[in-house]
Amino acid sequence: MKGYIRISALAVGVALATQATADEEKTVTSSTPQYLAPMATYLVLDEDRDMSRNGLGASLIYGRNLSGNWWWETEGAGYGLDSGVEGAPDFYQYAISTGVAYAFGDREGFTPFVLANIGGIYNDVIPDDDDAFDLHANVGLGAVTGPIFDNGLKLRAEARYMYDDFDGVTGTTSEGEGGFNDWRFSLGLEIPLGVTKVVEVEKVVYETKEVEKIVEVAATDTDGDGIPDDRDKCPNTLPGGKVDGDGCLLKNQTITFNNIGFELDSAKITASSRPTLERMANSLKAQTDFNVEIAGHTDSTGSAAYNEQLSDKRAASVRQYLIDQGVAADRLTARGYGEVDPIASNETASGRAMNRRVEFRVSEQ
Repeated sequence: MKGYIRISALAVGVALATQATADEEKTVTSSTPQYLAPMATYLVLDEDRDMSRNGLGASLIYGRNLSGNWWWETEGAGYGLDSGVEGAPDFYQYAISTGVAYAFGDREGFTPFVLANIGGIYNDVIPDDDDAFDLHANVGLGAVTGPIFDNGLKLRAEARYMYDDFDGVTGTTSEGEGGFNDWRFSLGLEIPLGVTKVVEVEKVVYETKEVEKIVEVAATDTDGDGIPDDRDKCPNTLPGGKVDGDGCLLKNQTITFNNIGFELDSAKITASSRPTLERMANSLKAQTDFNVEIAGHTDSTGSAAYNEQLSDKRAASVRQYLIDQGVAADRLTARGYGEVDPIASNETASGRAMNRRVEFRVSEQ
């Protein structure tokens, strides 16, 4: 039978900061996020330009993270302005500007932003004498998507108010009288620099928890009767005997011993049998509410009368040994049954060995 004990143990487990679910965060290979953004643009021109009020162009933006949500952007752009006069040449602009953008998010998902740039613009007009490099400024708002591919590529859209300090001739107007105010609408891509793919990293925090653990252990059972020592009211039970729930020997049962030996054709107990008999004596002294008949048996070798006499002497020899060990004599009787009660065939060596036995027949007092 097994017993159980309850112990407290420290269990070190891998637990995440948010209960038992993984906290995943995205990271990129570059230490400072950067990007290039090629953009296609459409211009809505100032009425004072007296032109067709539209223009087309393209730009390339370089962006670099400054700190947190702040980004530095530098842009180079070129535009073609429709003169609105059939057969007349168009006008061209080449601009470069730099400034800052503020993103309302981490740019890893859909993120709106605002920006402001200042720089210069070269106006290539007719007549050539009016070509000039002028002040250029713009402010705007836009949005960028999260990565649409593993390489981090994003979509970007924006609208900007554009100020051009040009005061020469455009269209049929001779002077800008304080510059021109245009609107620009752009759509393009944002390409991360130094990033080959977006990697998802599992962030793990180790924490120590104290848990109660049930450990199953085999309880000590010294006499081997199936009842642990801490519940056994009758220790040193006769080996092989049936016991009750308290570990005490049940009455009216027969316990067979094949390990009590005698010298050949003699009632003298062998030295190897004495430890077994000493344990029997201790058991009989520990529980005293029963009597025992010591029954001797032989195999069929020899005459029946001789076997009965020999078994009777051997049973008496065992009784006397137990008395010498301190067992009360009035609790013990001895009788030899010879060969009349075999438990196996006498035709085989193994059967004859089983028939040569000593039995303890337990009874009420």
